[in-house]
Amino acid sequence: MAKKIGLEAVVNYMPENVVKASDLDYLVPLIPPMVKDKLKFPDEVRRLKDNDAAEILAEGVSKKLLDQAELGPDDIDLIIANNCGGKYTVPMVGGYIHWKLGFTQDTPVFNLSNACASFVDACWMAWNFILAGTYKRILVATVSAWDTKGGQVRYDASDPFSYLMGDGAGAAIVSDENLICEFLAYHNRTFSEVYDLCGADIRCPLNPQLEEAAGQPEMTSYLYGTPEFMEWWQVHGKTFGIDGLRGAMEKAGLALADIDMIFMHQPADMLYTPWMDGAEEAGVAKEKWIHTWDKYGNLSNAVVPVNLAEYHEAGKLSKGDIQVWITIGAGGHAPTMVARWLG
Repeated sequence: MAKKIGLEAVVNYMPENVVKASDLDYLVPLIPPMVKDKLKFPDEVRRLKDNDAAEILAEGVSKKLLDQAELGPDDIDLIIANNCGGKYTVPMVGGYIHWKLGFTQDTPVFNLSNACASFVDACWMAWNFILAGTYKRILVATVSAWDTKGGQVRYDASDPFSYLMGDGAGAAIVSDENLICEFLAYHNRTFSEVYDLCGADIRCPLNPQLEEAAGQPEMTSYLYGTPEFMEWWQVHGKTFGIDGLRGAMEKAGLALADIDMIFMHQPADMLYTPWMDGAEEAGVAKEKWIHTWDKYGNLSNAVVPVNLAEYHEAGKLSKGDIQVWITIGAGGHAPTMVARWLG
């Protein structure tokens, strides 16, 4: 029998500060005309207004994870981490977690840079490391931190698309012990033609004439609302989701009808709705797609573990559920994971 590998624990760690869509009325006139009727602001997002937001979230989510799993740094063989946003372009927060939680020098850190796709890719990497016998128990941490007071990688208060980004963190332990879910399959596609259309770039505030933009330095902010990207999305939006689901489920030896829940990346309402429409046409009900868009907005790399942990804590997951985790990262990298919930 093949060794079962999956999640031993999963948690989220969210800022308490809430920004509501009604606070951003000044951005409505600045929504590009081509998406004026499509772009919907989330009802609210979380913001940790601190220059060290990424580091605070990384430490908090990792400590919460180890506490919940009743494990210590000596029980972890490897850290895989990623942060979208934060005060530094490099390094990412893996080393900070290592330092603040007291890991020894013999515990390595891998910082994985696949933007919003990083959690699913990190789980796949961890799965293969454990199968190979290289490591036994791996901590995976992802942080979304955009409203820093300084630093290069941050939220642009003058850009409607920047408001969609939310702060928060999710983390999990991948192992072959005490599993709450097991991995069944991983499927990957890369749409590299969007390399110049969907990434992060250093620029000045988009609308410097606004009072809210005063004092903002040049910064790195995600660019995915360009006319060129939206044109690409009109062609591929409906097929993106269902093609990923089909590929992953085929590798798992399962049918689309076997899917119970889909934990999805939630970049923007107007972007993920076509995934759901295409899947519905293939027989996958929209009710199976899980998102917290109106509560957290675009949590970039952290959305899958944040929502998975939230549903787990709320008792909304049932033993035997077949879950699909589907994401897309800047540059067009689009992994999909199939997992069975064990409870």
